[in-house]
Amino acid sequence: MSELTMQIAAYVRVSTDDQNEDRQMHAIREKYTGPEQNHEIEWYCDLGESGASTSRREYQRLREHVAEHDVVVAHELDRLGRSFADLAGFIEDLREKGVDIDLVNQPIGTVGEDDWMAEMMLNMMMVFADAERKMIRSRVQEGIDAAIADGKRVGRPPFGYTVEDGFLQQLPEQYVRVQNFIREVRKGREKKATAAFFDIPESKIRSILERAEANYDIPFDNDQWRVERAKVDAGEKDLLPIGDRGERPAPEPRAEQ
Repeated sequence: MSELTMQIAAYVRVSTDDQNEDRQMHAIREKYTGPEQNHEIEWYCDLGESGASTSRREYQRLREHVAEHDVVVAHELDRLGRSFADLAGFIEDLREKGVDIDLVNQPIGTVGEDDWMAEMMLNMMMVFADAERKMIRSRVQEGIDAAIADGKRVGRPPFGYTVEDGFLQQLPEQYVRVQNFIREVRKGREKKATAAFFDIPESKIRSILERAEANYDIPFDNDQWRVERAKVDAGEKDLLPIGDRGERPAPEPRAEQ
C-alpha cells in the first residue's frame, strides 16, 4: 500500500459536541501518512451529528464527490451511519464507482483484498438492510392489525407506504424523505417549511410526527421540539442549510403551539 499514491476520503463523525474527533483522525493518519507514503487525504467531518441521520452535511458531500477518491476511510462502520439500508446503498455506490472502503479500527474493508471479500461484505450489508426494512414494515402492520382487532377504523396507509395484497409496503423514495423530514424537525426547524422542502403535504405533518417512531423508526417528542424551536427563535441555536443543497426553508415564524 505504501508504494501507491491514493486519493483518500477520510470521514469523521462525533455525535455530540463534547466528543473528541482527534482519536478518529489520529487512527486514520497513523495508517495513511508516513515517510514512505504520499497519499492525499481530504477530510469530511460531521461534528455533533447523529449517525441515524442521513442528511448530515459532510456525509452528503462525501457521497456527492466519492468518485473523486480511491478509498473511503473511517474509524468504524457506525461512524458512517447506523441505518443498514443506507449503508448498503452507500457500499453499493462505492462498488459501482470502483472505490474501496477501509475501516481502520475494524477488520472490514476492500483495500488490497480479493473481490470475494468485497462481495461477502456487500451481501452481508444487503441482508441486514432487508431485515431492517422488514422489521419496520412488520411493526406498522402489527399496529394496524391490532387497531382492526379493537374495532377501530383503519383508513389510508401512512405516508410513505402503500398496500399490496392486504399488506403494507414501503415506498422507498417517499419513506426516506419522511425520515429526513423528521430528523430535521427534531433539530427545531419549523414544521411546515421543512415539510415543503421535502415535498411532504402539509396535511400529513401531524400524523407523521405522532407516529414517527412506530411508522418510521425515528422517535419524535413534540415538547422537546418546542424547546429546540425556542432556541432557534431566541438566536441561541443556528441551523445550517438542510443537506448539501445550500438552501434553507422559507423564513421561519415563531414557535408553533
